[in-house]
Amino acid sequence: MFYVVLYLAKLTNFLIRIFKKGAGFTWPGHLALKLYPSLFQNTRIHFPRGIIYVSGTNGKTTTTKLITHICENNSVKVLHNKSGANLLNGIASTILLDRNIFGKALADLAVFEVDEFTLPHLIKKIPPTVLILLNLSRDQLDRYGEIDVILERWERILAELDPRTVLILDATQKKFDVLSKAFKGKIFYFNDNLDNVRHTKLLGDFNAKNVNAAVTAAGVLGIGPEKAAESLEGFDAAYGRGEIIEYSEKMYHLFLAKNPTSFNNNMDLLTSGETFPDTILFILNDDPRDGRDVSWIYDISREKLFEACRNKEIFVSGSRCLDMAVRLEYAGIPVKKDNISLSLAKLVKKISGTPHVKSVAALPNYSAMLELREVLLGRQIL
Repeated sequence: MFYVVLYLAKLTNFLIRIFKKGAGFTWPGHLALKLYPSLFQNTRIHFPRGIIYVSGTNGKTTTTKLITHICENNSVKVLHNKSGANLLNGIASTILLDRNIFGKALADLAVFEVDEFTLPHLIKKIPPTVLILLNLSRDQLDRYGEIDVILERWERILAELDPRTVLILDATQKKFDVLSKAFKGKIFYFNDNLDNVRHTKLLGDFNAKNVNAAVTAAGVLGIGPEKAAESLEGFDAAYGRGEIIEYSEKMYHLFLAKNPTSFNNNMDLLTSGETFPDTILFILNDDPRDGRDVSWIYDISREKLFEACRNKEIFVSGSRCLDMAVRLEYAGIPVKKDNISLSLAKLVKKISGTPHVKSVAALPNYSAMLELREVLLGRQIL
């Protein structure tokens, strides 16, 4: 059955891409798991250097890419879910599509970002060699509920996890104390020291933790801190996380803002002097990938919103653009009626025709970020 789903995954990926229906990183795994639910338990799913899982509310994609970058710069062949497909189907797709027609893995090490809710399920199927838990904050309330729900699930799975696994935790997350007590194996901690992040082009001090988590993981793999720091040179931000795209002679700076914490971090960045946009584009969707409940926008700091938007042209789009516009009004930020549109493509066209706009800071939530990249680049990620 393994070879059946292997070839099916490759065929599905090929057809999706040839007919331009996406990048083909979710459906291949979805079909494979439907036909072969025990795929992950197959003994062929093996990587000589092990498997690293990275989970948490914020920073998964950046940290995963950082680990991959460091390892590849130290001659380790790495497989990671670079598309960001971090549910079981996306991870299954990544594993299958990486293999040759004989089913042999092409990588020595697997590094997967994993959705917080998916993590316990995946650990039961394939225990990791290294597990990195970055943080927990309010996100997708209608799917996750409050963070205590996830924390309890993590605590239970860590109590059962093989103590040979290495656990890496954020030392500043006091709520993680229960996780430290539950796990019986070796634990390493990272913090928000800024030394390592200065070796990268990443914007925002909040990225220091992501970099330090990656350097800590590299150390577990035998790559010392000095080598890891050297390897950080030339690292580019992950898509949508500080990414810069030029479109119609405008520079778009994409900053994923999918929950109050990431939103506030980005507001700090916009007022830090590290970037100088003259325009801000807010895009708020309520796609299932984002969560239908967008009440979290009222947990964004009013003061930070106001300061970041001061003296800037404001545009608002997305399926919940009116909710976002009202939130901005409550923060003392009026938005011109003509600058609000359900159609992102239409609004981007309007921005293109606005002569005084030169640099746009785009703050989309997850599905909106994918939509914006498709508008600007003409292609999909997933």
